[in-house]
Amino acid sequence: MSPRSLRQFRALLVKDLRLELRTRDTAIAMLLFSVISMVIFQFAVGTRTEETTPFAGGILWATIALTAVLGVSRVYVPEREQRVLDGLLIAPVPRMVLMTSKAVAIVLYLLAVEIIAVPLVGIFFVEGSFAQDLPLILLTCLLANTGIGILGSLFASMALFSRAREVVLPVLFLPSLLPVVIAAAGATHSVFGVSNDMAEYRGFSLFLAVYAVIFGLVAYATYPFVFDD
Repeated sequence: MSPRSLRQFRALLVKDLRLELRTRDTAIAMLLFSVISMVIFQFAVGTRTEETTPFAGGILWATIALTAVLGVSRVYVPEREQRVLDGLLIAPVPRMVLMTSKAVAIVLYLLAVEIIAVPLVGIFFVEGSFAQDLPLILLTCLLANTGIGILGSLFASMALFSRAREVVLPVLFLPSLLPVVIAAAGATHSVFGVSNDMAEYRGFSLFLAVYAVIFGLVAYATYPFVFDD
């Protein structure tokens, strides 16, 4: 990024975060949704089997994926409701700077959710201590969140001007998240609890990184045209 683009990115990101700190609409909704989902999974899965550790990764990332839909669906709501979107479109701000600021905001929202969700999964579903696994789980979260943020910013802009955007966005977004959920769940499972398969963990982590890079290139090539159209 050029210094000018970096200043624009910082201004857009700070604007989104300050607005969220004032209203707390998106973050609180995502946190409550993730906690409720964990409780539901605890009663649905935890009471039916003695050993739930193998399910912990899948439960965590199914919850994160569904929570991400909630956050992504609201990523452009302030601009749409306050009618500042036209101002952003005519401002001399590169479209990729706008997309990057939204993607980083989504990543930060997800990290806020995961601060609560990961320990809850460990408490509800992992047998034994899991504190030593948290650094590796954090790395998985960062890689997966990067892919989710890029995809979320891209698809949210595609559905922004649709009349049925609340329906269109999940239909577009969730299928694209499936590889992220599978890889992140696999990476989490490989190190959660007594598991310690670092070769498997590295393989899934590499897949998450490559997936984020590929869709980052796709977004770089298509986002300006998608948003302007």
